[in-house]
Amino acid sequence: MSQTKEQKLADIQKKMTMVAVIDFPGTLLMAAGLYGIFAGFNIATMPILDNANVQYVMVAIGGVTMMWGMVKMMQLAKLKQQIMSEDL
Repeated sequence: MSQTKEQKLADIQKKMTMVAVIDFPGTLLMAAGLYGIFAGFNIATMPILDNANVQYVMVAIGGVTMMWGMVKMMQLAKLKQQIMSEDL
């Protein structure tokens, strides 16, 4: 059973949404890590955030997650473009 063009595009859009949802925590980790490195956290209730190693790990994990999201989005966008240009 073959899928129609609209079904394929809807499937790709759903996958793109899932990648964006998975990528969001990585963006937050990157932002919080960079904020901690450059501005510093002075939170009495969360002293672990003042640790420089924790901040670097946050940036690293956030960066890896963001890179994965970017690569996956580019692959899905390329596939979407191929499907849209099939029957012109």
